[in-house]
Amino acid sequence: MRRFLRQILEDFRQRRFLDLYATTAVAFVFAALLVVGADLPDSVRWSLLFAALGFLLLRIALAGHTEERFLDRSAYDRHPITEDLLAAKDVWIFAPVGTNLLTDERCDLLRRGPLARDDGSVRVVVLRAFDPGDPISAQLDALLDHPVQTAATSLRETLGRLRAMARWQVKGTFGYGEIAFNPGFSIVAVNPQSPDGYANVEFHGFRNDAIGSRMHIRLTRDDGQWYRYWLEQFEEIWRSTLPAGRP
Repeated sequence: MRRFLRQILEDFRQRRFLDLYATTAVAFVFAALLVVGADLPDSVRWSLLFAALGFLLLRIALAGHTEERFLDRSAYDRHPITEDLLAAKDVWIFAPVGTNLLTDERCDLLRRGPLARDDGSVRVVVLRAFDPGDPISAQLDALLDHPVQTAATSLRETLGRLRAMARWQVKGTFGYGEIAFNPGFSIVAVNPQSPDGYANVEFHGFRNDAIGSRMHIRLTRDDGQWYRYWLEQFEEIWRSTLPAGRP
């Protein structure tokens, strides 16, 4: 529901689907008026008819958000992930280096969010530590034209955070793992098995001007097999991780 409300607000800001929203609003108003002022049997019948029409029109409006699936990092400015992390029960993260996502602030949000729940869980996978001269380092450093620091240095910082998180005394379950191969994408899934869950899949480029230039897609349960496909990709990565900090 929160995701739908955000979509509606974004549509109003962008002046999209206004005719559909207006028609839906009129249908709901007529349904309410029939309930208040008409004979009860007829009002119930007509209100259900108009309410059904309103829901159908709203569904048409929300189903056309294909452009909302293909995003860059600016989407996180419009819809910060911080609220989702704090409210989440389960979070899955695969990020080769992870420094952009696993900041001190977001790690603390995970501590106060899913890790503060008895049934909460956080699973994180990153690359296995490598030296600056390693070929994988050259690959990752080539992703940006103007890197601030080397991938090897960034990864060491992330691994330090993950080791510290593994020592936290929390109610939820935390685990992290390491893999030696970079598949060229990142995954962040929030409540992936819940009806309102989603997964952001980001694709790594080559010589991007900045991190914000990278494209990601946002998938939900409505995306059917492709949503399940990317969740299973994370599960495959998780199953292949080294023991590291896994429980």
